[in-house]
Amino acid sequence: MRVPSISTMVIGVLTAAAIGQVACAGAANASVIASSPTLPVLGVPYVAAVSAGCFPAVAKCIAPGSLTLTSVVSSTFNAAGQDIVANATYSGELTTLGGMPVGPVMLTGTLEEEVLGRTTSTALGSWTTDLLALSLSGPVLAGTLTLGLDPAHSSSGTSSITQVNSEDSGEFRISSFFDVFTELSLDNPPLSTTRGPIRVTLTTPEPTGLALLLPALLGLVAVRRRR
Repeated sequence: MRVPSISTMVIGVLTAAAIGQVACAGAANASVIASSPTLPVLGVPYVAAVSAGCFPAVAKCIAPGSLTLTSVVSSTFNAAGQDIVANATYSGELTTLGGMPVGPVMLTGTLEEEVLGRTTSTALGSWTTDLLALSLSGPVLAGTLTLGLDPAHSSSGTSSITQVNSEDSGEFRISSFFDVFTELSLDNPPLSTTRGPIRVTLTTPEPTGLALLLPALLGLVAVRRRR
């Protein structure tokens, strides 16, 4: 009986491990490593763990989604701190009340936040951050869905920036979250609902197990071919 070579067995083990990793949901980091201490962080989603709201009258919900700041409209410093207005998108899924997917939801618009007590664009530290305004809209079903802030409650969170490892590293760890009270409205038919607080956290996805193990697998395959 032919005994498999060591390299064959190692490849098998690594492949099985990669498959097991991919079968699991990818982990994520609740912070961002950046080359400058700049706020806001663009292109990295704030991920929500719960639905933005439901409309029982039409038997539809907005499944947990993500809010991403795409570009800066303005960033100024005043007596309260750093005031930021940014373009943003919300990506989610329209579902039935039972959670069955109906179709994608993409809302676009602007938000405004105030980083209380931050005095310069290079300041490090941790600050209470108030979400002052949110106005996002997009087509859903036969109408327009609008996502805003519930005026009956304040939506706020925390933004933190620290140096990574040493002052000479040139890298900064940025973390941020908001507890948001939302107002969700649909114009056709005219419906509205509020929900909150919804925790949204700045989150970067980690590489999947397959992505991490692929270089090793390719290297072992190359060694076998040379032999």
